[in-house]
Amino acid sequence: MVKSSALRASRSASADAAATVAAAPRAAGRPTQDAAAELRERLLNAATQAFRAEGFGGARVEEIAARAGISKTTVYRQYGTKEDLFRAAIWHGMEDLRGRIEQLLKPRRDFSKTLLVLLRTLTDHMASTDTIEITRVSVGESHRFPDVAKGFLQYVNAMLEPVANFIASAAQGGTISVSDAPQAARDLLTLVAGSSEVLMGIPTTPAQRQQRATHIQQLLLSAWGYKAPDHQDTPQT
Repeated sequence: MVKSSALRASRSASADAAATVAAAPRAAGRPTQDAAAELRERLLNAATQAFRAEGFGGARVEEIAARAGISKTTVYRQYGTKEDLFRAAIWHGMEDLRGRIEQLLKPRRDFSKTLLVLLRTLTDHMASTDTIEITRVSVGESHRFPDVAKGFLQYVNAMLEPVANFIASAAQGGTISVSDAPQAARDLLTLVAGSSEVLMGIPTTPAQRQQRATHIQQLLLSAWGYKAPDHQDTPQT
């Protein structure tokens, strides 16, 4: 598996945060590493709220610092520029989704059923208000800040790495016929994210999302030439 540069950048930012907090007075009995993680969480949550509310261009570092209860200098010390902070905020949200995906796509599970669980997870994620709003910000600002849009795409691809590996493994085992697993993973996400409801931010019910996930599953199984095994294991959800 190719390690994501986004993941390395996130870990580097955490290390920087640890160094910053280490230089400040410590509360009695509170580990420096925990304090650094708390600082990072508070800052990225504040940044996400500001970007969602004001857009990338409208969000001010002073406001983000105030939301997080820290100084503007600390924000710049951690992330250097507003663009870097935006990238970190985007990856912060996708990092959790990637972790959940990796847990879902464990080996020795029935491909068809696991695919459906994956699609249900992604469908629910794409329907959330937080995802819809931060995606709109990235897309809406792409013409003014193309580098930010490229960063958003980079993190999407990083989030999809476990999906590509899952597809590649199934193809190698003869379960499906796919020659380009990363492209197949992007196709999967396009089907999930490209519905009118997601694009327009229209609320959907769990039953509607389940129906769509099942429909996408059937499309992909057909397109990928899925061959059901003789003995199937039921995935744990």
